[in-house]
Amino acid sequence: MKSELPCSVLSLSDLKQAVEEVLPTLTEQGVRVFILSEHCEVEGIESLSDKVQQASDQPLSPQLRANVNIKSPALYIYTSGTTGLPKAAVINHERLWISTFLQSIAAVRSDDVLFLCLPLYHTSGFLIGLCGAMEQGITVVLKRKFSASNFWNDCRKYNVTVIQYIGEIMRYLCNTPKRDNDKDHKVRLALGNGLRSDTWEDFLQRFGDICICECYGATEGNVGFVNYCGKVGAIGKEHFLHK
Repeated sequence: MKSELPCSVLSLSDLKQAVEEVLPTLTEQGVRVFILSEHCEVEGIESLSDKVQQASDQPLSPQLRANVNIKSPALYIYTSGTTGLPKAAVINHERLWISTFLQSIAAVRSDDVLFLCLPLYHTSGFLIGLCGAMEQGITVVLKRKFSASNFWNDCRKYNVTVIQYIGEIMRYLCNTPKRDNDKDHKVRLALGNGLRSDTWEDFLQRFGDICICECYGATEGNVGFVNYCGKVGAIGKEHFLHK
C-alpha cells in the first residue's frame, strides 16, 4: 500500500549498497530515493548534490508544507533493536521542537561554540546537539568521529565553549594520559547524559570548573529530567508543576 503523502529517502553515498537491497520495496511504496552524490547510475536512485547546486535561492512556496502540522512526522530515528532488528521511531515536529529547548535550559549563549562528535543518527547528536544549535543560532564544530586523544586539542583549536557527551565519552577522556595543559581550554559547559558520579568528579577535578548539565530521556520516552542544579550523580530534578 502506497503512502498518501509524498515521501523520500536520503542516503549517504557509502550506504548505496544497503539502499539497493531495499530499493524494490521502496519503489513499490512510491518512495523516491536520493543519494548525496553528483551522479548515480542505479535506476531508481536519484543524485541530489547536483540538484542542490542548481536550486534557486528563493524562499519555498508555503504550499509545499500546507498539510504539515506540529504532529506530522519530521524524521525517523532507528532504535538499537533490543528485542530484535532496529525499528524506526517516528519523531514528529513537536518532539523535535521540544528537544531543541535543552540547550536553552542549560544556558547556552548566542556566542557559544558547540563541539559535536556524537552520531547524527541518534537523538542526542541530531535533535539536542545539531537542531538545538540551529535553534540557538550558535556555531557548531562537527567532527566525523570521537577521538579521546585529540578531543581537547580540537577544543583549543576551535575555541570551543560547550561540549556534548554521553557517559562513556567522559570516562574515555579521564582515562587518557594526564597532561600539564588539561585545564587549558575555554569549555565552560558540558551537556549530555549517562555520566556516572565517580567519573563526574574525576572529570571536574582534572579538567577544571566546567558546568555539567546532566539529563535523562529516551527517543520513545514520555518523560525527561534535567539536572540544572549541577548536583553530582543526579539525572535531574522534578519540576515544581509535577509536585
